[in-house]
Amino acid sequence: MLPASDRGRFPSGSVRIRNVEVEKWDDRYSIRPDAEGIMENGERLLIEFYVSHKVDGKKRQVIVDNHLKCIEIDINYQALDKQELKEFLCESNEDRKWIVSMPPPSKPAGESFSYSRNPMYEKTIDILKEIFDEGTITIHPFASSFSKKNKPFNLREVGYDVCEVNTKWRGFKSDLLLYRSQKDNKGHISINIRGRRRWDGFRYPKGLRIIDIVFYAIGTEESTRQRLKDGDLVGDLGMKIEYFGFKA
Repeated sequence: MLPASDRGRFPSGSVRIRNVEVEKWDDRYSIRPDAEGIMENGERLLIEFYVSHKVDGKKRQVIVDNHLKCIEIDINYQALDKQELKEFLCESNEDRKWIVSMPPPSKPAGESFSYSRNPMYEKTIDILKEIFDEGTITIHPFASSFSKKNKPFNLREVGYDVCEVNTKWRGFKSDLLLYRSQKDNKGHISINIRGRRRWDGFRYPKGLRIIDIVFYAIGTEESTRQRLKDGDLVGDLGMKIEYFGFKA
């Protein structure tokens, strides 16, 4: 499935591709696309898969300068299951785009919008891991809704028994990743310690639920343990709990 085209300059939607070849060296342009094939209209289509880095440098310049038809597909947050990946590639036009221009120049040093984490953030991760290992974590995803499920959830009681630190699931890194070992590892929950809210519309894998503990002020280890006492995630004036992906 091809991505939408800007003003019809490129084909879009479902298209059959034949003579598909993988990582074939192109002598004419001195590039090696991840895959290529011939579309129904006889034109060549290059395909690049974005995993660790996007198409850049010489390869991107060659594609742009020679008006080659090339799409880049972001598979970072996709399942490794063969059938699910096939459905994503063939039945969806999400997370893909045509390579039509060079990326904007990098911002000069000093203009980064990233924030430095207070050392207590890492300690807080350890504290939460310790609390879960010795007991449980209780969450309140529907506390502000009128759902009949407006009640806290003891994660141990609903089967969560595994907690891993600094772990990725489908490309999304979590400070703490919780899941149920007895249910085919389904229903992953990502818990993250943050110093600010996420941008609206941030991307994360389907099937993942996220809990952000946003500290507007973070103090000593003792005060942090008191805030997280018994693993009950309840916000206060200096700490807010935000939930993503939970359905009432």
